[in-house]
Amino acid sequence: MTKQMQAAVMRKPGVIEVTSVPCPEPKAGEVLLKVEACALCGTDQRVLSGEKAVDVSIVGHEITGRVEAVGAGVTGWRAGQRCVVQTVIGCGRCPMCRVHRENLCENTFKAIGYQFDGGFAEYMIMPKVGVDQGCLIPIPDTLPADQGTLIEPLSCCVNGMAYLPMEQLDSALIFGGGIIGVLNGLVAHARGCKRVAIADVSEERLGLLKRLGLPFAAYVNSRTTRIEDWVRDWTGGRGVDAVVVAASVKALVTQGIRLLARAGHLSIFAGLPKSDPVEPTDLNVIHYRELNLHGANSSAIDAYRTALDFVVSKRIDAGRLVTHRFPLSAFHEAVKTQADPSTGALKVVIVP
Repeated sequence: MTKQMQAAVMRKPGVIEVTSVPCPEPKAGEVLLKVEACALCGTDQRVLSGEKAVDVSIVGHEITGRVEAVGAGVTGWRAGQRCVVQTVIGCGRCPMCRVHRENLCENTFKAIGYQFDGGFAEYMIMPKVGVDQGCLIPIPDTLPADQGTLIEPLSCCVNGMAYLPMEQLDSALIFGGGIIGVLNGLVAHARGCKRVAIADVSEERLGLLKRLGLPFAAYVNSRTTRIEDWVRDWTGGRGVDAVVVAASVKALVTQGIRLLARAGHLSIFAGLPKSDPVEPTDLNVIHYRELNLHGANSSAIDAYRTALDFVVSKRIDAGRLVTHRFPLSAFHEAVKTQADPSTGALKVVIVP
């Protein structure tokens, strides 16, 4: 008789059922993971609502797991070992993949929770292409499973920040007070930026971050405060050394450029709506001030290793960021909690 497991199954866009389904078995080269925890992210919300299409019925990509079984031919992994999951799986052939920058795969990467079943289930398979790429990353037994789920989003912030010389900077302004904005700010702080500020349009969200005791120098409500005046006062008229746009608002890019000090850096971390991604800007500002503009798109293995080190070493206190935990049976409540700002949710984790 086939072993069964519980999973949050997307029957059709917007219709999710927590139900019993057959537990997968690892084929040759594959690894079966028992999911210890899987966190919800903003992209998951878009998928679950039907706004973003995926190829699978079980999503979830911010995963901590434990090896349950390995398929024939798998070496280096055995039952009982713990890991976090690298989401992105590249083609393995293009120049970017050959230097382990699979997030920039020239043949379009695939991903756990998008093209392969994800972690909102009791068990999941890491496919052979992911095992071969090294997408199972060992973690110590001392790392709590819920904190392990933060390695994936944190690695994305590490990747986006790689272009910015944070160790040399005095000030950074992060647009967006959600978990991604917070993680970007924590990476900036951990790497040595002297002062990091968070800007958000929600006073409720800013109040939550203050209560969490995060190591930020300032919080500013960008809805009620004229941000240009605030930055001028905060920096003595110089402008900020770095701006990270961690909110999907294209006008923040042009605004952020104007807020930069000479030789400053701007990271466009958040993806913008594909239906309306174009924003005019004064290119002479970039030219004459010698500004640096950077993109950010997911992450690859080196960024995961750095993120893991930040968390394990406590240079980033991941424990403060997980505000809600739910069993898989309460999946719908978890989704609703994450989507409602009044709940005070920062990071919501499913523990099967």
